[in-house]
Amino acid sequence: MKRLVRRAATSLLTRILLVEGITIVVASLAMPFAARTVLESSVRAIERDTLRQQAELVARHVIPAPGGHWQVALPREEMAIYATGYDGRAFAVIDARGQVLAHSPFFLPDIWPQPPRAWHEQALTSGPLVGLSVPRAFADQNVRIVVTQDQTRPGAVVDDVVRSFLAHYLVWLVGLLLLMPLANITMLWPLLRRMRHTARAATQLAPQDPGARLDAAGLPAEATAMVSAINGLLDRVEAALALQQEFAGNVAHELRTPLATLRLEVGRMAAGPARDEALAQIARMAHVLDQLRDLASLEHDAAPAFERFDLAGLAVAVVADRTPDVLAGGRSIALLGAEEVVMTHGNPGLVAMAIANLLDNARLHTPPGTAIEVSVARPAQISVADNGPGVTEEDATRLARRFWRADHRRSDGAGLGLSIVQRIAHVHHGRLVISRAASGGACFTLSLAEYALP
Repeated sequence: MKRLVRRAATSLLTRILLVEGITIVVASLAMPFAARTVLESSVRAIERDTLRQQAELVARHVIPAPGGHWQVALPREEMAIYATGYDGRAFAVIDARGQVLAHSPFFLPDIWPQPPRAWHEQALTSGPLVGLSVPRAFADQNVRIVVTQDQTRPGAVVDDVVRSFLAHYLVWLVGLLLLMPLANITMLWPLLRRMRHTARAATQLAPQDPGARLDAAGLPAEATAMVSAINGLLDRVEAALALQQEFAGNVAHELRTPLATLRLEVGRMAAGPARDEALAQIARMAHVLDQLRDLASLEHDAAPAFERFDLAGLAVAVVADRTPDVLAGGRSIALLGAEEVVMTHGNPGLVAMAIANLLDNARLHTPPGTAIEVSVARPAQISVADNGPGVTEEDATRLARRFWRADHRRSDGAGLGLSIVQRIAHVHHGRLVISRAASGGACFTLSLAEYALP
């Protein structure tokens, strides 16, 4: 039950329904209040406008007279409205002392116990009657025009009220309807942005980092299930790769002893082409086993210990170790840039393995007479170049694949050397760049610049 509640709480559909439900509840509470407010305001405004128009009409037809007996000479059709007293319509002209100077037949002065004294427009209310007092000046005498109307029988005002109310109500209704998609966008946008971020993270998953997983934090339950399934698949793939790597490492380890025994037995053979060929094949097998062992150790130790070390000094040591093999094959080797200390941060054992594999790659894939040049440069990179046949652009994109070789005839490896270098570069957050050397051959540059220290 708790699992279902938790899933519903993080569901995208639940969130949509929740937000829309809240919006509907708010709208249900707000609309009656808004409608009532708008309607009452419209009624008051229209009533006041109507009374003001009546007062202006009366004011235009006031005839002052001496002795306090004023007249209001309204047109016949207008006077007929006040003749019956229907819907409480009446008017009066009152002076500053409260004395009635003129009035309609059904004028009721007792609707306001105290006559209005303020010299400005003033609303009056008494029971069902509403009135308006409008100040005016005639012949240097200030008077007030008072008009009344029964608000329970508004007559023709009803249509105006309805039209005005509907116009305001439409504005409110449209605003609330627009609030629904706005609320959905406000709620969905962060979720969709998080899903796009997860999709970008999925595209960045690389074989060099089999332990990487997608983060499901902040995603709705529907997307979390998919992310969990993908992570489960990655777990199975990682387990399969680990099993494969363990098998390769075990095979490499188990074959070393019989291979050493075979080398001793072949060494007892009589000197000749057959013996030399057998020893060369045994050396090739030993080289492949060493590479398999190195690759397996790299995969098992994804986070080796790092330390500060001199890249130039390390290059000198590796070149010195590999020089006899290079010279024995009829090739030359030179080391440049090792005069100065080039400090960097990493695992010196792995970097030495990478340099050795680059030298072996240059030695094994170039003809005799090739010149191999090793260069060390700041901030922390080492290049191995030659003047051999070089590599094509198509081959350059595939050289770092495991078990892929551009030249099967000259190679005595299994296509693992550059794959090992690529893996070491990844562990150091560096990169391996394959390009064409200035001398026309191949150039392999291992860059650890991201970890370089001043």
